[in-house]
Amino acid sequence: MSASKGVICVQSSRDVVPNLKVLWSSGTTWHGIRAEACHVEEVETPPFRTVDHDLVMHLSTPALVELKIDDQCETRQRVAGDLAILPAAAVRQVRSRDPHEVLLIAVSQEVVAQTALEAGHGAPFELIPRPYHRDAQLEHICWALKAEAESDYVSGPLYGESLALAVCVHLLRQRYGKDSSIAKKGGIAPRTLRRVIDYIESNLDSPLRMASLAEISGLSQYRFAHNFKSTTGVPPYQYVLRARLDRAKQMLRQTNLSVLDIAYAVGCQSISRFNSLFRRELGTTPSSYRASFR
Repeated sequence: MSASKGVICVQSSRDVVPNLKVLWSSGTTWHGIRAEACHVEEVETPPFRTVDHDLVMHLSTPALVELKIDDQCETRQRVAGDLAILPAAAVRQVRSRDPHEVLLIAVSQEVVAQTALEAGHGAPFELIPRPYHRDAQLEHICWALKAEAESDYVSGPLYGESLALAVCVHLLRQRYGKDSSIAKKGGIAPRTLRRVIDYIESNLDSPLRMASLAEISGLSQYRFAHNFKSTTGVPPYQYVLRARLDRAKQMLRQTNLSVLDIAYAVGCQSISRFNSLFRRELGTTPSSYRASFR
């Protein structure tokens, strides 16, 4: 923690709120993005900035919150879905006497800067601070991150990393408009796509990361995610999810391996996660699915 002219620089917003309770945190589950649900009692922070760009979404019952970002100050009764966009460089202060819950989404400066570079906007890239913001798409992404964390990250690391890219692209479009070059159509050559798919099929028992798949394709993560969906019709995380389920169904039908062994074979590290994934996607449990073929 460091200070410059009375401004504290911290790793996370929660580092300056002593009575804040972290309900859950994604930690290092996803690369480039971290999500934390926090309960806040009375709060009054000193001026501070963070190392990452932050999105803060109000989760709970209405609470009167005063938020100051640089020279902008917004005091209002915040309700569920209200957002604040807090760039890393922005100096902020928060004050509230009402208990409430928030979702903190921290996106690394590197991820945002690389997305901007990929879109042809160069560096440095600066986000527009917004002490109060309503945005249906950003709100949807935040709720999706929350749901994924609370379901024990059942969709795997690729899902959160895909949402991180979606956040970056959305913020980029807000900053520069919808004509960003990252949105232009593109695809992946058949031979390259075959290499990516072969890698996925050979590593279904391991956590698959966007960085690894992008490296095989010879593209940046941002271009790979867009081009993969343009070529296959589905985002990378969804393709991987389907491949895992297809492998699991085949093993349940054709082998006598235990459900736990099959869970490990398709990258689920617990029975509960495997059951949750199977039930969510197929409406039944692995054991019931197997029994229907016996």
